[in-house]
Amino acid sequence: MKQVYFYDKDTKEFAGYDVIDDTAEIPANATTVEPVDDSGVGLYDPTWNENTNSWDSLTEEEWKQKHATPEVKPEPTQDQQTAAQQMLLMADLQNKVDTLTDTVDEMTKSNQQINAALAQIMLQNATNAENGGK
Repeated sequence: MKQVYFYDKDTKEFAGYDVIDDTAEIPANATTVEPVDDSGVGLYDPTWNENTNSWDSLTEEEWKQKHATPEVKPEPTQDQQTAAQQMLLMADLQNKVDTLTDTVDEMTKSNQQINAALAQIMLQNATNAENGGK
């Protein structure tokens, strides 16, 4: 049994391998030359070179470029966009609530100070009235 390596008749690109009987004729689009480099390492997209009776290979960089997949940038769905808008609106409303709460707290404190001052004035007036306006 011997292993044969097939290539496309037109493009000469590696198309697979098979095992055939030792006495079987090697098909026209096949070879017994293994598609590996001198170190026995597999080739990148090997193509058969009939002139040199050997396999040609892409470089690793060429192979990576050829087989690069573009980065897929996910697009948000309409529901996701709506949810994001609602979150922004909620954050804006929360900021407004916080601002209004601070304003109310300041006004309450100011009102308490005014009430305390008014109470002192009223007490002073009452004391003055008891003393005969002195």
